Amino acid sequence: MTDPTRPDLYRFWIAEHVRFADLDALGHVNNNAIGVYFEQLRVSLVHDCGGFRGESPWTVVLARSVIDYKAELMFPADIRVGARVAKVGNTSVILGAAIFEGDRCIAVQEAVCVIVDKDSHRPTPVPADLRDALARYV
Repeated sequence: MTDPTRPDLYRFWIAEHVRFADLDALGHVNNNAIGVYFEQLRVSLVHDCGGFRGESPWTVVLARSVIDYKAELMFPADIRVGARVAKVGNTSVILGAAIFEGDRCIAVQEAVCVIVDKDSHRPTPVPADLRDALARYV
């Protein structure tokens, strides 16, 4: 089994920073903010692969998210959020993701993302061009 806390596992990266508004009463980054960092990563990756564009007939919705918190994160901090494509199915994509402060892993996520037809609001097969673009991040 692959260790998801290793930075070299991830193929797509974004930079983020901790905002004061991300903190809980103890001064830790709260779980909602961690989820937002992961969301921004997914949106950036899908946009890089041709999604989240007005002319596209499909979009992506999050169907499942499992986050394991590995270390506390405090303000201020600059972080990196990385993703890899774990599996491309018929109508869904499983992404692995992690947040790092330096080389220290803060949290890891497994996300199931479903490709949805914008008109019918129903799952639709992963388009070939999206499948090809995602292959860069396996």
